[in-house]
Amino acid sequence: MSLVTLKEVLTDARAKKYAVGNFDVFNLEMLRGVMEAAEESRSPVILAYAESFEPFADIRHYAKLLRSYGEAASVPVVLHSDHSVTLEEIKRVLDCGFTSVMIDASDKSFEENAELTGKVVDLARPYGASVESEIGHVSGLDTLFEDDHNVFTDPQQAERFARETGIDALAVSIGNVHGVYRKEPDIQFELLEELNRTVPVPLVLHGASGISDEDTRKMVRGGITKVNYYTDLCLAAAECMKRQEGRHYLEISEEIVRAVKEAALSKMELLK
Repeated sequence: MSLVTLKEVLTDARAKKYAVGNFDVFNLEMLRGVMEAAEESRSPVILAYAESFEPFADIRHYAKLLRSYGEAASVPVVLHSDHSVTLEEIKRVLDCGFTSVMIDASDKSFEENAELTGKVVDLARPYGASVESEIGHVSGLDTLFEDDHNVFTDPQQAERFARETGIDALAVSIGNVHGVYRKEPDIQFELLEELNRTVPVPLVLHGASGISDEDTRKMVRGGITKVNYYTDLCLAAAECMKRQEGRHYLEISEEIVRAVKEAALSKMELLK
């Protein structure tokens, strides 16, 4: 199966009312675990790279590894940049062969967000790549944004934003938070229902790690077509490492692959 765009996989997901898992991966163990899970579950998968991973995985080299795994897969694979904040970073990943990009200017005003997103759409189209953006603001990324408080997505603004920018997918804020939840998530299901009726493009959920399986299934039924995971994979790998004292590093690496695979596989099955 060749690499595909975000638009391709989410169009099918929206029509058939399931969601595709987006997994942020920054090393070989995480990449292998996610891809083995995708192959076993026969699920399309989104491999995501964030600019913050650069110190651990130089995109010039890591992109070649991601593409190699994607091109060899028997399931659809999207190569996606997660939370890029500048045109320079977007162009860099597009030049590396990514099939999808996310521009996140959700901490800006509506006008600034729409202007930058529109520029990204214009930049991505000649590459044949999809574009995701965000309106409303999902908190938990204070290393990226000066103002990182949670702001729910307004349905009318979201509809206008999607229409004016030409994006392919829209990340929304409905009570979700990036990272580890400090209290029980309070998902606004009525807001999601209205967004699903109003917004003409597939809806994306960031910060899914820590949300219950029941609420996740309900959100997928309510219109979420892409669900982002990162923290759950990191926690699975970290817990695995705690149990490996005294073992050879090669054995530890294999155990981490298995731990990440199990965590990713559970999410893929959940989203079907």
